[in-house]
Amino acid sequence: MTIRALTGIVVALAGAGLVAAGCGSSPAGTATVRTSGADAAVLRDPTRTTCSGKIAVMAPYVDGGSTDSVQMNWARVALDTFNSENGTSFQIEPVDVMDDVAAGVRGARRAIANPEVVGVVGPQTSVVTAAVGPLLDRAKLAYVSPSATRTDLGGGRLAGFYRVVANDSVQGPTLARFVATDLKAKKVAIVENPEPYSRGLAGSVSRALEADGIPVTRISVPLRTPDYTDTIARIPRAADVVVMPFLLTEDGQRFARQMEAAGRDPRLVGGDGLFVPTEFTKVGAYVSSYSPDLRKAPSGANIIRLYEAIFGDFSTFGGPAFTAMEVVATAALQTCSNGRATRAGVWKAVPDVEINDSLLGQRVSFDKNHELEGGRFFMYQVEPNGGYRALG
Repeated sequence: MTIRALTGIVVALAGAGLVAAGCGSSPAGTATVRTSGADAAVLRDPTRTTCSGKIAVMAPYVDGGSTDSVQMNWARVALDTFNSENGTSFQIEPVDVMDDVAAGVRGARRAIANPEVVGVVGPQTSVVTAAVGPLLDRAKLAYVSPSATRTDLGGGRLAGFYRVVANDSVQGPTLARFVATDLKAKKVAIVENPEPYSRGLAGSVSRALEADGIPVTRISVPLRTPDYTDTIARIPRAADVVVMPFLLTEDGQRFARQMEAAGRDPRLVGGDGLFVPTEFTKVGAYVSSYSPDLRKAPSGANIIRLYEAIFGDFSTFGGPAFTAMEVVATAALQTCSNGRATRAGVWKAVPDVEINDSLLGQRVSFDKNHELEGGRFFMYQVEPNGGYRALG
């Protein structure tokens, strides 16, 4: 499905009552921008006045809706819903990139060169965010990621970077607490990749477990390892839990299958890199996610129905892309001048955007380091039917 075609569908569905009703700039909640002093004079009253501009989305897209296109699809639904609710005419500028740094740099430069682009949703991955962040910072182009969780991206290192999910300094302790408290592990093995995301998450989990007195064995294996026979042999027989902070879902699936074939059956726990229900299907395994179960969000039902009406299968882990788009669009509308959003306005307004009762089931706002206030990670278990069941 093309991006242009989606607008007509959303408008039609809105007329049929499928789009959440209500006033304000957010169908999932109430979006505002905090103002004080001189800032209040800069921000306009968010009435239903036409405003235009383009918002780049740095995420994969494939017509027809593949797993990789989930975040782009959620961003599409978010922006068309926002336009319908607010009378705006913002458009998406798609940048087809996931973890290819070179493609990310090319895409970022194209977005920067387009004066109509006023803000960015994404990048999707931490590795691309680290590479393109300095370019976007120099262009004063604010970027809000729905899924870049690497801890060292925050802390003010990247001036225009925000995220609507918790970072890996939260994910590591969450995994460790689950392994220690819920699974009551006695000995843990961590199988990791020699790259920043996996190594950093493995270290965070290891430190938290060892602080609880649980012995940990760490084993490093290259990305895209075809045969894990030697790796499996190095996992202590006494290890009753194996944590897999793999970067690639295909590696997690291959490792789980080879563990089963080798007759090894410790409980398997993956990081958010494995949270792809169509690709990681080891029944009984556990995975973490930066996204809560959207079905539990008070305002989620109508948006989920809208998403399913357009794209078919529902994919909960793309929900943060909806909220990231909502943040950028809110900042653009709040600072719109003479019918046009501006980069300068979005850059200024994003830090103060607040979304109450968001699709993520929590209030969305940013701390001084541009991190999501109160961010959490959530645990799921793979079920026999291929679905993921939210725990807790």
